[in-house]
Amino acid sequence: MLVVSHPVPSPDAILSLASHEWERLPAAARLASANPSAMVLLTLPQPATEFNCHDCSGRVGRLKRLGVSEERVHILPLTSPGTYGEALATLSFARQANIGRLLIVTTPYHTRRSLAAFQSVFEGSGVEIGIEPAAMSSPARPERWWTTPYDRAYVAYEWAAVVYYGVRYGVTIW
Repeated sequence: MLVVSHPVPSPDAILSLASHEWERLPAAARLASANPSAMVLLTLPQPATEFNCHDCSGRVGRLKRLGVSEERVHILPLTSPGTYGEALATLSFARQANIGRLLIVTTPYHTRRSLAAFQSVFEGSGVEIGIEPAAMSSPARPERWWTTPYDRAYVAYEWAAVVYYGVRYGVTIW
């Protein structure tokens, strides 16, 4: 129930959310290769820590090693925390850069809440929002989520975050 995919054809920008770079960046690079005219966006938490962005300083280099030219990469500093803050920063950039189609890349269990948060923030903007789970590079196994500590912990975290986002921001996932 937490994992969704909502493709966007020919995105103007591909956004890899901060943290879990080992999962998200390979998927973002794959999508960037398939969409060579798309910008690649990376959010930057303020302050960046190991808990909200494991390898912030190495992300552009990692994308470059995966075949994405540095010229395509844009860093979006956050002024608010979390996924909701990422959506706010991305909306501001999208307006400036005239982005009409945005494809978000994140970890599988984070997709439903991320999509709901971005759709809420972008409501009325005219920007089409899509999301892609970084399934091929993730240790997540949604079909058997109860069998590993990683999956159980992430699922529990996401359900708590869904409740929090509903209360704090009015974001609902349905």
